[in-house]
Amino acid sequence: MNHLELQALRHIFFLSIEEAAQYLATDDDVSRWLRYEQGEEEITPLIIAKLSELLAQRKSRMNAIINKINSRIGNNTMKYFPSFEEFTRTYPDGDFLAWKTYQSVAAELYSRGLERLC
Repeated sequence: MNHLELQALRHIFFLSIEEAAQYLATDDDVSRWLRYEQGEEEITPLIIAKLSELLAQRKSRMNAIINKINSRIGNNTMKYFPSFEEFTRTYPDGDFLAWKTYQSVAAELYSRGLERLC
């Protein structure tokens, strides 16, 4: 993974630089994260593994929802959770990165015209 791909993935998951440093790098070192994104420091295997796992979860969730869309008739709506607190009311066991993954999928499906957000 290169620094541009890292930036793209951070945006796909709606993570701020601070959130990426906290939840992906787990060291809260914003300046180090910026060095990753600027290509000045090698991205750690831990960050690459976490992002790979998130991408796999995103793909799995997206495919499951698309399969449901293809087999249903009527309105296609998906809940959009503007805050982590709202997400955990519906998914009490969900963590911060699960929320970001869910939101990423919802936005992607909406952008493709496959789901409306509610």
